[in-house]
Amino acid sequence: MRKTLLLVLTLMACPAFAHNIVGGVYAIGSLIEGEVGFSDGIMAQAGVPVIITDGKGNKLGEVQVEEEGLFSFEATRQIDHHFSIDLGSGHVLNTLLPADELPDSLGGSTPTETAATVSSANTSAVSLNDVDSVALQQMIERAVSKQVKPLRKELQAYKEKASLQDILGGIGYIFGLCGIGIWLRQRKSESQS
Repeated sequence: MRKTLLLVLTLMACPAFAHNIVGGVYAIGSLIEGEVGFSDGIMAQAGVPVIITDGKGNKLGEVQVEEEGLFSFEATRQIDHHFSIDLGSGHVLNTLLPADELPDSLGGSTPTETAATVSSANTSAVSLNDVDSVALQQMIERAVSKQVKPLRKELQAYKEKASLQDILGGIGYIFGLCGIGIWLRQRKSESQS
């Protein structure tokens, strides 16, 4: 019985070093920004490759993680963008930015068709008010993104953090199992007597 109790106390004293990979992507106009790191607050190191593919697995591009786990990619089409980031030691983040989060102006066509559409649109008359409204919309999207980015990070960290209630529940579960084991052992020794 002492050995069992000693084993339980030893296991409870060992800290848990497990952590999860966290991250996400979001669109600001046609620019897709993202961040990646671990639930303990350590962000991915600069230089880690980020592979971007479409829904069929065709490679759309590759960028690298910059300082503080941030990365960005300029979308050329309104399609689903799949991001794969390998941080090593089995830590891989696979995340998706759905096509509907990208602006309709990109279209779902191929890059050459998009370029042809843009060049023909440039030849048509564009009023100064249209240009100002587009620039204003982009400035607003960037400002909102700048304010929302820390909130997303805090929310993700909060989701990953174990609460005191979870920890106490786990300890209670362990003690309950130990109690059942001791009770079964005691019952077995009484029946043998």
